[in-house]
Amino acid sequence: MVSFQSLHTEEGIAQLNQYLSDKSYLYGVEPTKADVLVHNAINFFPDGTKFPHVARWYRHIGSFSPYEQHDLPTSPEPVTIEGDSGQKPLKMDTSKDEDFDADDLFASDDEEDEEAYREQQRRAEEALKAKEARDAAKQASGKQTVAKSSIVFEVKPWDDQTDLKKMEEAVRAIQMDGLTWGASKIQPIGYGINKLVIMCTIIDEKVPSTEIIEEEITALEDYVQSVDIAAFNKL
Repeated sequence: MVSFQSLHTEEGIAQLNQYLSDKSYLYGVEPTKADVLVHNAINFFPDGTKFPHVARWYRHIGSFSPYEQHDLPTSPEPVTIEGDSGQKPLKMDTSKDEDFDADDLFASDDEEDEEAYREQQRRAEEALKAKEARDAAKQASGKQTVAKSSIVFEVKPWDDQTDLKKMEEAVRAIQMDGLTWGASKIQPIGYGINKLVIMCTIIDEKVPSTEIIEEEITALEDYVQSVDIAAFNKL
């Protein structure tokens, strides 16, 4: 069993840093749910100068989307983290799967953001209905319908110092025949770090693979740490 002091203190982070000095993950050679649980127990971004091993591990585990974290294997043993003074130790039993309730894409606690998102959804639904009507008319007249897909990307920065506005501008500057960028939103990852969630539409015949777009986004090395596909739908 792995045990650490409170990870709300530098002493606990120092202990974790020492533990990770010769390890990539808490257990074995691949990440497990133990890594996710300990990662989420830290309430501040580790200082990379003082705690390089924790910072490296923390950034890596944070790069996984909630869906990927949920699919990680369970760890062979539980993890124990001592609570603050006067509190009982917090025992994180990672041998059992946690219930997964991922937030809706573009969800927010801000009422204005929620209203803007609902309006965005309404317009998207109206646009889709209009497209279906046009496609039906084209099919009736013998014209070929152009196959399209909608993609939602999650673009994660290196740290909380990354300028997300410039990162979005760099992403939108990626141009290719058949690619159209759409709505975007900044979402919190945790501990002061945010990610860019951005939608796009592609013409399947002209952009045959999403990997082409992912490679272009990943190539923005000054801003982008990783990119994931959060949603993919045929239109």
